[in-house]
Amino acid sequence: MKTRKNKKEILQKALTALERTTGLGAEVYPEMKPEGLDAVILITLNDMELHFDAEVKYAITRPMIGTIVQQLKRNIKKGVIVTKYVTPQIADTLKELNVPFIDTAGNAYIHEPPLFVFMKGNKPVEVYQDKIPTRAFRPTGLQVIYALLCNQGLENAPFREIANTAAVALGTVGWVMQDLKQMGYLVDMGKRGRRLIQKGKLLARWVTTYPEQLRPKKLIGRYDAKDPDFWKYKDLPQDKAYWGGEVAAAKLNKYLKPEIVTIYTIEQAALNNWLIKNRIKKDPDGKIEILKTFWEAGQKRQYQNLVHPLLIYADLQATGDPRNIETAEMVYEQGLTQLIRED
Repeated sequence: MKTRKNKKEILQKALTALERTTGLGAEVYPEMKPEGLDAVILITLNDMELHFDAEVKYAITRPMIGTIVQQLKRNIKKGVIVTKYVTPQIADTLKELNVPFIDTAGNAYIHEPPLFVFMKGNKPVEVYQDKIPTRAFRPTGLQVIYALLCNQGLENAPFREIANTAAVALGTVGWVMQDLKQMGYLVDMGKRGRRLIQKGKLLARWVTTYPEQLRPKKLIGRYDAKDPDFWKYKDLPQDKAYWGGEVAAAKLNKYLKPEIVTIYTIEQAALNNWLIKNRIKKDPDGKIEILKTFWEAGQKRQYQNLVHPLLIYADLQATGDPRNIETAEMVYEQGLTQLIRED
């Protein structure tokens, strides 16, 4: 119950800070507690009362913003994010996306006419340590979860098959599956096999953890091309590399104009001749990023030259850019709703 206690402490400190910095009344409203929410808070100004469904987060990083926005839109009518500390940069992004927040340092954004509050730049009064992720949400564990989410029914396969699909050692699968059971994402039904549940929550957690834990380890390097629009008419080496991120989204729905070109490749050597042919050179500040794949090379693909929609979605969310987040929602609706459906 330590988790609930910690959330309660964050919530109370944030409400106290809001009262201190704005003069508003702010308290938990115990009579209302919809299922699945951390709390309902009541904010008062003179005779005006506003109720908000509160979602408490230990921290908000840029890769998390998109997922948080999506969760609020899908599950809460009038929500507010409560957290330990919001940086000025993230505060600006949340304001642009019209996502209310309050933190324990007294920073806040609330826009419910006639009430408007926007405060940023207050420093955290306490030093918080980031939570160490469980093993399942460390790099190799994330590869296993990705394989399970992308391949329906894979949880019932022999561990060796799961390991091959996720491109991890056989021993990794055992402890990841055990962790997923303990966290309530996997149910062992005996003779009826195993079942992955709460897939929506598992997907959301994977998307917010992937950019920090696994993605940096797969980055081969950054590059640049003389023609920034080369991706429009150049095909990647077949079965050797795949478009990801903004380019993959643009090819899917024609909505986004990419700024960053993301390519996932099975191996760098297989891509080198293509890079030379297209006059693409290494550049630490370049707008082309090349990453190594982290799944079985021969895996069947829904879109032959694109990564899986889950990875497109994660790449877009990781940028924290409002337009990319909007596009990510389209990818979610087009390619991921079926993925997380509970049968």
